[in-house]
Amino acid sequence: MKRFTFLFALSALVVGCTSRIPAGFQPLSSGNGTGFNGETLDSRPTGYDAMANAIRNGTIPPEAILATVYFEFDRYNVSAAERGKVDAIAGRAKNTKLIIAGYTDHFGTEEYNLGLSDRRAQSVRDYLVGLGANQANSEIMALGSQQADKSAAGRQSGAKDRKAVIVDVNYAGPVTSGAGRPAAVAPAPAANGAAPAPVSAL
Repeated sequence: MKRFTFLFALSALVVGCTSRIPAGFQPLSSGNGTGFNGETLDSRPTGYDAMANAIRNGTIPPEAILATVYFEFDRYNVSAAERGKVDAIAGRAKNTKLIIAGYTDHFGTEEYNLGLSDRRAQSVRDYLVGLGANQANSEIMALGSQQADKSAAGRQSGAKDRKAVIVDVNYAGPVTSGAGRPAAVAPAPAANGAAPAPVSAL
């Protein structure tokens, strides 16, 4: 499966592995997506760059967002209450390239949240593929809690950050990669019962 690779994913990999870090390993010198020899680590297929940068910077054009799917606390399965949103855009999703970006609230460790956001995005993509979308035309971004509201004091106040956003890469309007307007999202749903707890989720 295709996934974006980011520097912060390295920390999740290290946490999830039981093997030791190889002798002579050195951390990357910067957060600009390149290693010591100029090797690009933040790689993706052609045509995704501008929208991926907008997602990473929190400047997704609102018109490019096809749907925002919310999740219960500690869950990554698409709930029955949220499936209608994905059903409604399935036809359009079949005919465009997508980035599905997963997010979490700020509770939990950075590594744990990164893994959960990846599972949320993957869950939405799996659901879309089940509706007939072409998996080869979609990419996943795991943002973890880096854009979460750090002032959220409880599960309910952090509900708006527990989401996956389905973004149309072929959106024809302007896409800014710097500071700009934030992503538009639908209101977070009220808690209405949690889905069955997955084996490993946040």
